[in-house]
Amino acid sequence: MLRKHPVAGFSLIEILIVLALVGVLAAIVSGNIAGFIDGSKVEPPSRVLKRAVLEGIYLSNERKREVRLSYLEENASFLISDPQGGILKDFKIYEEISEDIQSSPEKIPRVFFRAIGPGTGVDGEETDLEDEQLELESIRFHAGCSTPFTAEILFMEKSDTLYFDPFSGYELNPDELDL
Repeated sequence: MLRKHPVAGFSLIEILIVLALVGVLAAIVSGNIAGFIDGSKVEPPSRVLKRAVLEGIYLSNERKREVRLSYLEENASFLISDPQGGILKDFKIYEEISEDIQSSPEKIPRVFFRAIGPGTGVDGEETDLEDEQLELESIRFHAGCSTPFTAEILFMEKSDTLYFDPFSGYELNPDELDL
């Protein structure tokens, strides 16, 4: 029997080319998956700090008592504690700190809190206080407000300074401030 129409289909070469392309794409994706998994275990310190500040304001309102926000460099976490030192909430930057992270000092963020001093002069842009007087170990929240403060975060060879509103806890745009 003769066929009137030729049989449509893919040649062996076409099938092998498609399989090779699928293999190359799978290799690229599988290489990036490890990076995605590692990246999901760390959260940017500035984002964690913003959450911790908002939680500090919330807890001080809810409990009607003072709470304090501090940074513990040993395990890279922000702690909210009561005046007696009891930890109320822990905000970790890393899910868990591996030996690789502990052995690399640049992978552990350093955080410095500073109060924003009262302004003096005509423009109110300067303060009479020295830098040492403005350094804070922790941020005090009471009745839904805090000391006006900045937080400097040194992480992965980058420096980031965040300014916080003492009442809302939201980050302020430094260009809009009279500092």
